[in-house]
Parts: sequence; structure tokens; C-alpha cells
Amino acid sequence: MRRYVISGLLVDSALELHSAVEAAAPSDTPDVTIVEGEVPVHLCDPRHSTAAWEARRGEFLLRVPEVADFLISEGRSILFKPISGCELHTIALYLVGTCFAILLQQRGELVLHASAISVGGRAVLFCGASGAGKSTLAALLCRRGYGLISDDICILTLSADDRYVVRPDGRMLKLWSNSLDFLEWRTAAQRAVRSDLDKYFVAPPGNRLAAQTVGAVYLIRDALPDEPDSLRRLRTLEGMRELRRNAYRPALVSAMDMEASYFAGSAALQVSAGIFCLSRKRDFTAADGLVELLEEHWRSLF
Repeated sequence: MRRYVISGLLVDSALELHSAVEAAAPSDTPDVTIVEGEVPVHLCDPRHSTAAWEARRGEFLLRVPEVADFLISEGRSILFKPISGCELHTIALYLVGTCFAILLQQRGELVLHASAISVGGRAVLFCGASGAGKSTLAALLCRRGYGLISDDICILTLSADDRYVVRPDGRMLKLWSNSLDFLEWRTAAQRAVRSDLDKYFVAPPGNRLAAQTVGAVYLIRDALPDEPDSLRRLRTLEGMRELRRNAYRPALVSAMDMEASYFAGSAALQVSAGIFCLSRKRDFTAADGLVELLEEHWRSLF
């Protein structure tokens, strides 16, 4: 039986899972326990179920074909059973992706499909579906000197002063090959994210940052053919709808009874930070102009 203990750190690979175990002192109280073992075929009396998952209060059963079955419990533990032939580093992608998102939502946290950078001591978030360019934009800004807080998954925690903060999670950027070439980071690329993807882990430059208050949330969308890069602040109801849509796994928000939490989070973010639509061209040659647009906006905000 393999057993992993993680204390306040999300990681990208099975190797880093092992490293986290080795670094933990014997007296450490584990924040999350990950165990390989037998996973039940079904939950008892699930409140919601599909062919891929079942959910009830405090438990979530996830089935990923050709990868593994996972049981996430009480925001504290993940039990997984690999499908024969699946490599551990592939399973780790789901452990630190979908499984951790579910686990953190069991704790009442908001989890967005977003990357975050540090601007003037504030967390700036870029939300969007897979392939929207969140990681590439974050990498572009890291190259400009801004620090990376998180990539792909963004965990929002409500602080004592009723503002949301984002905690750094130790992740590496995941960049497509063409992004690496544009950034001239080819030599910084580490192993492929998956053997069937031309996408690679890249350690961002700079030091790991502390938790930071959210300063702005941008929802990325493609600009129309003749439309310049632009941004606008979303109205209240639109912002609520779009933030809910950009949960890390939107279909699970209702299943985990978190509709009210995401709407309340959106309302709070619109007051304390602002939710904006960022329309941009998918064109590397326009990257400098996009960064200048964002920096001008940050000067007006911060």
C-alpha cells in the first residue's frame, strides 16, 4: 500500500508526492492523506449520481476510465484504486487536479479554473476553460517580472476581514510547445504533462509567494476577428453567472450543494475586487499590447 501525506501544498507529480512525504516530520499532523487501496463500487444512498461519479454529503466517488477510481472524503482524505496499466504520474494529475478541487470544496472553499499572478501585493486571476490561454498569459506576465501564485486551479479562502485570498500551491506552469517557443523557455521545460500531449511542466522564475488578497478577476474570451483587445467590468448578475461557470468543475457545484457559496463569493469579489471580461486575440504578436492593456488597468485599480 502506498500512502502519501500532504501538508498545505498541492503538487504536480508522483515524484513530488514522495518528496512531500520525505519532508514531513513524523510529528506532523497530515492535512491531506492520500492512500492507494480498495475503493467502493458505489456510495450508500448518493444524493447525486452519474456514470462517472456519485456524491453525498462528505463523500465523492469519482471514476476515471483507464486511470483510477477515487473516493474523496470529508475534505481530508483521498483513496484511489489504479486501473491496471495506468502509470502513477498520470493518476497524480487527477489527484492534484479534480480530486483536490473536490476535497477543497468539501471544506467550503471556492475553487476556480484559473491562474493567478501577483501584482502590487494583490492576486490577479485569469479564468477560462481548458485551452483559453490562462497558463500562457500567466507565463507571459512572469517573464515580465510578476510572480506566479497558482496555475490552472485557484483556491479562494475567505479571510477574517471578509476578503478572499489566494494561497500559492507550489504548482509548475503547464505550457504547450508553441508557447514555450514564443517565450523562449524551451530549455526550461521539464517532462511532458502526459505522454500523449505536447504540453510540458515549467518551473516559473522567482520565489514562492505568500497568500494574497484578490485584486481583480478576469474572464478570458476570444476577441472577434476585427475587435481589439479590450476589457470591461461585468454587471452583478453577469459576474455571478460567469464566476459559477468558471468553477474548476462547474457540473460539480450543484452536486456538492455549493451554488449559494459561489454566488455569495461572486458578490463579495465584485465589491472588493471586481470581475472583468478580458477579450483578447489569440496571436502571440499581440502579446505586448495585451500586457500593456492589463498594466494600464492595474494602475487604475491599485
